[in-house]
Amino acid sequence: MPKLISLFLGFALLGDFALPAAAFTPDNGEISRLMQRHYGGLTSWEAVMTFPEQPGVSAHVWHSRGRWRQEWQGEGAARAVGVNGRVVAACTQQGFPLSPLFVWLPPSPVATWQSWGVGIASRSFGFCGDAPCLMLGAEPGDEVSPAVHLHNESGTPLLVRYRSGPGVITVRFGEYRTVGGFQVPQRLSVDLGGTTLEARVEWIAVNRADSDSLYALDTPDVAPCAEPPAPFGLLRDSFRTPTLE
Repeated sequence: MPKLISLFLGFALLGDFALPAAAFTPDNGEISRLMQRHYGGLTSWEAVMTFPEQPGVSAHVWHSRGRWRQEWQGEGAARAVGVNGRVVAACTQQGFPLSPLFVWLPPSPVATWQSWGVGIASRSFGFCGDAPCLMLGAEPGDEVSPAVHLHNESGTPLLVRYRSGPGVITVRFGEYRTVGGFQVPQRLSVDLGGTTLEARVEWIAVNRADSDSLYALDTPDVAPCAEPPAPFGLLRDSFRTPTLE
C-alpha cells in the first residue's frame, strides 16, 4: 500500500489526472462505510445561502431526512415546505425553487446516487482541483454522464452531476469546515447548462432541525407573497433535483 500511495502522489505532480479503477479503488461496501463513518450521524441541518452576485437576497434552509423548509428574504419574504424534489406548500403563486443544497448529502448516499443514474462500478482515483478524490460514475474526460466526486479521505462530496430533462446539472461544493463534528461546505456553484450560479453557505446548526413543526404542511402563511428577486426565478425555472430511476 505505501508503494501505491507513492505512485498516486507521483502522478499528482503531473496535474489533474485519474487512475483506472481496477484494484486501486474501493468497492460499494467500502464507499458506503466511508460515508457512514463520516456522515452516518447527520440527520438534519440548518443553513443560510447567500449569492455574491445578488446582494441582499438570502435563502434560509432547513432539512431533515428528505423533508425541507425554505424562507427566502429580499424585498419581502417567501416560504415553502416540501419533501425531496416536491414542493408541498408555498406562499407563492408561480411555484417555488428547490435548493442546490438538497443534493449535497442524500440519505443512504451510495444507493441514492445509483438511483440518480451514477454508475458506481465506474470509479477511479484522481485530483479534483487540489483535492485527492474518488470519481464515481464517469470515465475521465466524460463531462456528461451522471457522476459523484468524493474527497478521498474525508468522504466530502465535491461534485454531483446528473441528468435533468434533455440537459445536465452539475453542483460543486467547496471550502469545507467542521460544524458539530461534521464537514460541511461553505461554497457551492451550480452549472445549469451554460448558466452558473455561485452561492455562499453559512451553517447555523446540525442535528437540530428535526422538529416536525418545521415541516408542517401549514407552516407557510396561506396568504400570497411576492416572489423574491433573482436568483429565485432562475432556480425555480431551471434547477431540478435528480429523479429516481
